[in-house]
Amino acid sequence: MIRKALFFVLIFVTASFANWQTIEEDWYGLTIAGAKSGWLHTTLEEDGDLYRSTATQQLELSRGGMVIEIEVINEFVETKDGKPISVRTVQEAMGQVSESIWKFTDTEIEITSIAGGTPITKKSPMPKGDWMTPQVVDRYFKEQLTKNVSTIAYQTLSPELGPTIITVVLTKLSDSERVVMGNLQKITTWKTENDAMPVTGIDSYDSTGKKIETIMNAGFGEMKNTLMTKQSAQSPVGEVPELMVKMFIEPSKKIPSDGSVRKITMNTKSQDGTPVSFPSSGYQTAKANADGTCTVVINLDEPQTATAEEISDPQFLAKTALCDGSDAAVVALAKEAVKNLPANASTFDRAEAMRSFVHRFITNKGYGNAFASASQVARDPSGDCSEHGVLLCGLLRASGIPSRGVMGVVYISPDLANFGKANGVFGWHFWSQALIDGKWVDFDATLPEQFNVGHIASSTSTLQSESVNADMVGIMALIGNTDIEVVKIGK
Repeated sequence: MIRKALFFVLIFVTASFANWQTIEEDWYGLTIAGAKSGWLHTTLEEDGDLYRSTATQQLELSRGGMVIEIEVINEFVETKDGKPISVRTVQEAMGQVSESIWKFTDTEIEITSIAGGTPITKKSPMPKGDWMTPQVVDRYFKEQLTKNVSTIAYQTLSPELGPTIITVVLTKLSDSERVVMGNLQKITTWKTENDAMPVTGIDSYDSTGKKIETIMNAGFGEMKNTLMTKQSAQSPVGEVPELMVKMFIEPSKKIPSDGSVRKITMNTKSQDGTPVSFPSSGYQTAKANADGTCTVVINLDEPQTATAEEISDPQFLAKTALCDGSDAAVVALAKEAVKNLPANASTFDRAEAMRSFVHRFITNKGYGNAFASASQVARDPSGDCSEHGVLLCGLLRASGIPSRGVMGVVYISPDLANFGKANGVFGWHFWSQALIDGKWVDFDATLPEQFNVGHIASSTSTLQSESVNADMVGIMALIGNTDIEVVKIGK
């Protein structure tokens, strides 16, 4: 409550000394897989020599029948000549709030992250190289439109992907005419790509450079923001799109669910022919093949050896807003989890005791959370796989055991849940890895046992709040685009 009070005081003081005047404002209706799902509100304000660009996205979606409401606010303040001043990002999902505030200097970025626990502040060097702030990008794009070019490229910073410069390339697809809010207008349509995300967007603009529509195929369905009136954009959401079931992958055969299997070999490929690559991590060994497929072997008796860089990397013990091993509630749970172990218990036994404790501790298991932090889950024991995984990583770090999060898929037997697939399904999942005796060992706190062979890891994350989204973007090319062949079960 004190932290919230200070936050509101900060807003009040900022507002007292600012005199922001709105100079542009637009509303967009959001659809996902053709269903009305929310809205996007963008504003451009000025105050003297400053611009403030704000985008507020609200949406509703369903995960396993649970409707989730999400609001994301991105705010970028810059000078009119393109010098970055600050960034503020807020995400609220089902009452849980996470926030990130960036303050720019000439040489570094001070990043403060808040996600239920103590605010975490760190400093990151200013990215090397030239990049454009949002309004500089806008001016540059409109200038290029007047030259009738077919390709536009620029470099910028996308705060949700961390303090890293990304390159954006727009390729012109067509000229057309379209009725926009009752008026016939000339429209140009562009393919938009960047080097940070394996997803292509299709964006349409009017002759002045105002964005009319943006379309992105996210695997689970087409996401479309379309310019319209405020009243139309905020019209009630219809049938909320179900995303989780659409992302399931049915393997070529059933996988035993009795826990007796110690090794499995699978072959993975993309449906669109794009080469597939998975990491060798934890119990997983992956080999990319010449034909674009990737062979994945899960062997519960042979965890992968960590690299020298990973062993010495302090990030796996670092306190972050998402995974704060120094938070009082997290530390208390870590001690509670191992209180019955002998003093000379092995690191593995301590890690497994914490995994088992998290499995029991989170009593309200469901899909109502988006991505709560370890501090939040320690105080509100509810959530799905991500809450189990992040809390376990927090407990491990509180005990001095390096940890990281893992994103991938997990096998669900038709004996456990009927999703209409005879061979069961692989669903997108999150779990934990602990660095034990120089090896990465997998632990899944959603299971009654430590781990099983029905997992494929697609990426890992140090759970730094400013980069976790970048850690996760790799899976976007795999969602709705992956086939899994079970080649061999057992040795």
